[in-house]
Amino acid sequence: MANNIKRIYIGAICNRDFEVLEQLKKFLLKNYNIVILDLLKKASNSFDIKYFKRTLKKYPISLLIIKLTTQKLNEEIYNSVKEIAPNVQILNSLKSVQTCESRKETFKLITQKCKKLTIPKTYFSSKEAFKACMNGERIIVKLDDHNIPDLPKNDRIIGIASNINELMEIMKDYNEKDLFFQEYLGRFDIIYKVYIIGRWMVSITSHNRLQDNDNLSPLELIHIRVPIDKQFKSRIKRLGRKFGMSVFGLDYILTEEGPYIIDINDFPSFRSIPEAISLISDHIYNMILLREQYYQTLAKVKVK
Repeated sequence: MANNIKRIYIGAICNRDFEVLEQLKKFLLKNYNIVILDLLKKASNSFDIKYFKRTLKKYPISLLIIKLTTQKLNEEIYNSVKEIAPNVQILNSLKSVQTCESRKETFKLITQKCKKLTIPKTYFSSKEAFKACMNGERIIVKLDDHNIPDLPKNDRIIGIASNINELMEIMKDYNEKDLFFQEYLGRFDIIYKVYIIGRWMVSITSHNRLQDNDNLSPLELIHIRVPIDKQFKSRIKRLGRKFGMSVFGLDYILTEEGPYIIDINDFPSFRSIPEAISLISDHIYNMILLREQYYQTLAKVKVK
């Protein structure tokens, strides 16, 4: 199939979930004659603006995939992409990748733009969290940074406070700006994960990382696919549009009041979704094709 399609180049600025990237490289090359170029230096896995410029000059890159751990150096990447490649299409918008680095910014955007989605009460300062705690609210405290390199996901949860003293104890070794405060909704053994690729969407079950899962049987560890309510599905798609993401994931819990979204991921690992590589590859090819068709139509209109 790939032999009948012209060669296309896309760039990858990725330093997490390398397994997914390698599978994408193989599938895209074999089926669509699309080459993924690494735009981070192989030796150091670091971003170099000169190397970025040279690669963009050498290859006609049609699309960028940006998938990053959360670190201060990312600011240089964002600025370079804006300055050097302002017209290159991005799989998930630059703004969405940047927003999803911070839990505060993620939930702030949901609060502002996706008001029909339900999330735990979120407190954007310690003052708000202390006030809620004084009113009897239990507070879960997490690190604000979302994809911290080499830090297990459990360690990103600092603790759960039932009163002011517990909250102060949890916070004592941290800077407030590094923390994220949210209403703690209680123990939920099952977390539901939703994966979205373009118009395609699937939901699976997953055991809550906050609980002790060492004694789970192999059967209990299986991810079971579950249906998604039509209205909830529509609201998730709207969230993707508001964020500027077409490949993303979210976690939610089911309560008596309905689903509560508790996490958003730009381009998750998709480890539990066997067909993901094929679907992402199809989506990437269609994005590039639609963009080309748009410019061809625009050129014809200008000629007339």
